[in-house]
Amino acid sequence: MKVPVRSLLALRKTSTTSVAAVEKIPSPILSSEFFDHIRHQVYGDAKKVDKIVVTVKNVDEDPRPVLVNRNVSTAFHCFNHLSKQFADDAVLVEVTPSVGGAYFSSVNQPIADQSEITRIGFDTREHVNLVNEAYWRSCSLVTAAFLREALSGDVDFEFPVDNIQNGFFSVAVKGLDGNVFTPDELNTINRFGKTFIREEKPFETLSIPQSVSEESGIQGDHLVRIGRQVFATNGPVIRSTRQIGRFSIFKSKIDDSEVLVGGVSIPHCQPTSSYSWSLIAKNAMQKFSRTQ
Repeated sequence: MKVPVRSLLALRKTSTTSVAAVEKIPSPILSSEFFDHIRHQVYGDAKKVDKIVVTVKNVDEDPRPVLVNRNVSTAFHCFNHLSKQFADDAVLVEVTPSVGGAYFSSVNQPIADQSEITRIGFDTREHVNLVNEAYWRSCSLVTAAFLREALSGDVDFEFPVDNIQNGFFSVAVKGLDGNVFTPDELNTINRFGKTFIREEKPFETLSIPQSVSEESGIQGDHLVRIGRQVFATNGPVIRSTRQIGRFSIFKSKIDDSEVLVGGVSIPHCQPTSSYSWSLIAKNAMQKFSRTQ
């Protein structure tokens, strides 16, 4: 499926030239190797680990202490000690370290200190906005990940801060020379994207200290790796593409010198009828079309 997407857009990419593209100052190369380098810089050598006790809190059971590897084990590993289903349903985690204040984290982010952790799922009532924002953020990153694998040429991405109330998420694509996607190209991209999502790729996540971000030129407080693709972002993300349900990239448009791609999705655990989904997608496309 990858070849048709590349061939569709390769011809359009090579049909135009841009002086600005030659003069562009490259951003830091966020490769899989760079991700591993930063992980070693932030969390140390994975072969030299200390043991810590992490207490898993669950409303249905007494808190359970779990012995794990500091800076290696994640909340997902801890949740698996209760059950696989309990771990699979985790979207985010609230971490209360033995020293310092509580914070919210991605499930696949290494745990740095002895702490208590509480699972947050899509069924949360207390942290609805936090989960919605993380889901929208994750959908944007997944879109960039499969677009980077699908498109020929040198493309880069920015991530507008999309309000969940707008009904859509968006990704700004740089390097398309102002060429928006045709309906046929969008159909092919959606097929590619759905295959990418079905591969159940984890969102590997690193929390990046400000000093490391400034030194390395990382534009964000987290690095996220999805398959082979790495992005910088601000804020936590969901656990896996497995948690993404209905998903559609419905339109692209010009926004300054970039191509803005709009999409909509609902979590896998929230099934809906085809009719309801069509209304959700139509509403999202209308709102996306009206935005400037």
